[in-house]
Amino acid sequence: MTIPVHPPVGGPHPLPPPGDSAEPLSHWLETHGHPLNTRCGGRGLCNGCQIRVESPAGIVTERACQLTASDLPADLTRIQIPLTSCRDASLHGVTVFELRNPGPPPPTRPGVGLALDIGTTTVAGALWDFSTGRCLAEAAVANAQRRHGDNVVARISFSIDHADGLGRLRRALLNETLRPLIAGLCRDAGIAPAAITQAVAAGNPAMLHTLAGASLVGLATFPFHPVFLGDHHLTAADHGLPFACPLDLLPALGPFVGADITAGALASGLLADEPPALLIDFGTNGEILLKHAGGYLATATAAGPAFEGGRLACGAPARPGVISSLTRENGVWSWTLTGGGNGRPAGISGAAYVDFIALGARDDLINAFGRFNRRHPGVITVADAAPGAGVRVQLTEDLYVSEADVAELLQAKAAIAAGVTTLLELASIRATDLHTLYVAGGFGYHLQPANAQALGLLPAMPLDRIALIGNSSLGGASLLLHPHQRPALNALLADTHVIELNQIASFGDHFTDALSLPD
Repeated sequence: MTIPVHPPVGGPHPLPPPGDSAEPLSHWLETHGHPLNTRCGGRGLCNGCQIRVESPAGIVTERACQLTASDLPADLTRIQIPLTSCRDASLHGVTVFELRNPGPPPPTRPGVGLALDIGTTTVAGALWDFSTGRCLAEAAVANAQRRHGDNVVARISFSIDHADGLGRLRRALLNETLRPLIAGLCRDAGIAPAAITQAVAAGNPAMLHTLAGASLVGLATFPFHPVFLGDHHLTAADHGLPFACPLDLLPALGPFVGADITAGALASGLLADEPPALLIDFGTNGEILLKHAGGYLATATAAGPAFEGGRLACGAPARPGVISSLTRENGVWSWTLTGGGNGRPAGISGAAYVDFIALGARDDLINAFGRFNRRHPGVITVADAAPGAGVRVQLTEDLYVSEADVAELLQAKAAIAAGVTTLLELASIRATDLHTLYVAGGFGYHLQPANAQALGLLPAMPLDRIALIGNSSLGGASLLLHPHQRPALNALLADTHVIELNQIASFGDHFTDALSLPD
């Protein structure tokens, strides 16, 4: 995106010059309709809000959160915003879920239910007509808190380190995320928000604490002391939401093992499965639940935003026009776009990066440590690129994958893989013993399991035992609008042992091993 600055020089509608010389340029751009990906909370610790400032003297690449109006050249003509610096709000796949719960259908009754999945990166919702059992509408938006940090730890730090940090996080969630999401759902369903008679929300404890206005200080250091983990009940209208009924926050399993995987365990059918079975909910905060003969083991691991395309040069959330999967035949890359079509790709999804690494390793583009083969004809070197981006594989004229991107994905992969290995080890279970592996999350919706196994992201086991179930958190929240589902959930809460991975000596070794590709 190229934005001319007053006076106009063609292209989109020009922006007025910044008024407050001390205001960060990222704030100014957001005020004028161009919100940026300030994933580190505007602390200058990432390149998420990089822009190109153009003047007759040339083009300079800078981080918008570290610039003010006084830093801009007097003869500024244009500001260029790369796709990866735009904060996206339209997502695909995160409202799709498969309910595998074997219980009977709920009895019909009057009313409309709202189910919410409040994720670190995305927030999804669904409206249900209790009289027919029909879903009236579903939608997802980006969590506006992302400008204050792209992961749970960054949000917790923001709440503590900044004046009114918790209030700013809460307003971003309530006013800029939930209210627009609910308004859109009700508009699509043809109802007024006041028609909602019951509401439930799933999410990790940090997100649900933010919604409730509860302090995040207890989540900052080990041993963790959250304000609440069990059921928590809010009056929606008291929290600025446009309906009067209560909003029930679902119970979590631990300080970082949230109600999203609690709900997912119900939706997936895991609770009714014969052990052993495994559920992995991919997200910025990856959560893992293992059912074994003695009960359940659960953990969370900091995967980061790479699975949603974050911190990747050409990464983007799965939205229409973004590459959702890649294939490679006879040295030629081909792709499928999210939502279909044959247009010009607008970015690369996390699932497509998994395909790239798996196929690149197969074709000798990438070695076991994620380094590119400089002698391969598909690998090029760009002299004036950003650090880590000089050695790359070009997919289109605009889109490429760099060694830095591969390193970011391998870090995220290692976090998940090491968490899975640790739980299986603690339960004395081999991956091949698993009856079913449930893969949940918007990222998993587009995942190709064979490529994920080649990367080491999913454990080696028969592919027919792997089930991609979509957003099981939203599915479980939808089920839990019905009281008869609660007994199974209560049994899960009683029988689960939460593992803090940083307290397990072998986790570090498993993480280090998983940073490379499998043999």
